[in-house]
Amino acid sequence: MSSKRINITIPEENLKEINKFCAEEKMSKSQLIREAALQYIASIKELEEKEQRRRDVEWAIKMQDKIRAKSKYFPSGKSAVEIIKEYRDSR
Repeated sequence: MSSKRINITIPEENLKEINKFCAEEKMSKSQLIREAALQYIASIKELEEKEQRRRDVEWAIKMQDKIRAKSKYFPSGKSAVEIIKEYRDSR
């Protein structure tokens, strides 16, 4: 994998903390920043996926409620739940 050099600006207090941590963990600042960036990106993606799942579930519940409301008016006078139960019992 090829690497590129970048310049970043970090407040002095943060840099002191980074230097101390890297010395204790015997790792380079580059390695720390690479790993931290990857973890940050992964956590943001996970939050976005969770939010999408929440929206999907919310949508499914709304659709279920619409179907349930419409299913009360079958010509037989039975609800969809009753029709499904009858179908299951007849199998």
